[in-house]
Amino acid sequence: MNKYTFLYILCILCMVRLATPFKAERSSQDNLITSKLRTKRQSCQDGTYQHEGMACCLCAAGQHLKSHCSVRPEDRTCVYCEADRTYNSDPNSLDSCEPCTSCDPKVNLEMEKKCTIFRDSVCRCQQGHYCNKGKEHCRACYPCTTCGDEGIKVACSATNNTICHAVKEQGGSTLAAVVVLIAVLLVALFVPIYLWRKKKYCFGPNGGSTELPNRSSEVAEEMHPLRGVDLRPHLPEIANALGWKDMKQVAERSGMKHTAIECHQLDFPNDSQQQCSSLLRAWVEKEGMATASEKLVNTLHRMKKKAKAEDIKAIISSKEHGVTGENSGLEQV
Repeated sequence: MNKYTFLYILCILCMVRLATPFKAERSSQDNLITSKLRTKRQSCQDGTYQHEGMACCLCAAGQHLKSHCSVRPEDRTCVYCEADRTYNSDPNSLDSCEPCTSCDPKVNLEMEKKCTIFRDSVCRCQQGHYCNKGKEHCRACYPCTTCGDEGIKVACSATNNTICHAVKEQGGSTLAAVVVLIAVLLVALFVPIYLWRKKKYCFGPNGGSTELPNRSSEVAEEMHPLRGVDLRPHLPEIANALGWKDMKQVAERSGMKHTAIECHQLDFPNDSQQQCSSLLRAWVEKEGMATASEKLVNTLHRMKKKAKAEDIKAIISSKEHGVTGENSGLEQV
């Protein structure tokens, strides 16, 4: 080996020796930075929130914040929600947990999934009841409709009511012909009577028009005693005579919203008498005390509920006459 070759090998060894500490130092610095980043990520796994200029770690799901951080992000204090009563489903900086939803049996709900500190309770309708607003928005369930002889087309489920088949036709076209014939006979029977009542037809021997009393004036005279009557003392008896179904129809005809009517049914889910009394009281307040009695009787007449209209007039009349009688007796003394 000549001296030039020896010098070349010596230079290469020197360069390798000098480069090794530099690489080791750089690798050490990279490891230190990576370790710091990992530590920072691990200290706030669920993210951070700002408090007085500091980034504090969020509390985990199932917890709420008790005190903020002051020195390090992770030194804030978190406490667990109260089991079976409160929950928080996401990381947060809230000072309290959310209350668990109650599945109230009074509105036909029951528990499907129990509340935990990590999630709210899940309710469902009781057997034989449904709610068409979805689980998240359902606050009350209603009894499923029962089909008769027509049979069930779509069964009742937790999210929809029963759908019954249409009434089955018997005899096909023959039945339709019979129905048409009956309708024609009824028209032929009642049209002359209707025209006669309207003074446009008369069964008199001369075919002339017979003078009839003015029906509108009779109705007006008949309704006159009802004007200005205070219905409040009669509400229980009137509600008993009306029943929930007809009272609901009266309220709908007067323009009350369906949600307002439904509230009275939900307030007394197992007592139709209380439902009717509560709705009647609200209807009277809406219509006004001076005209409520007259409007109630008129509406029942338009609903073809003449018998109930007469019953209510009798209730009001008997009370009013009773008071009048007492007053008369006092005057005579």
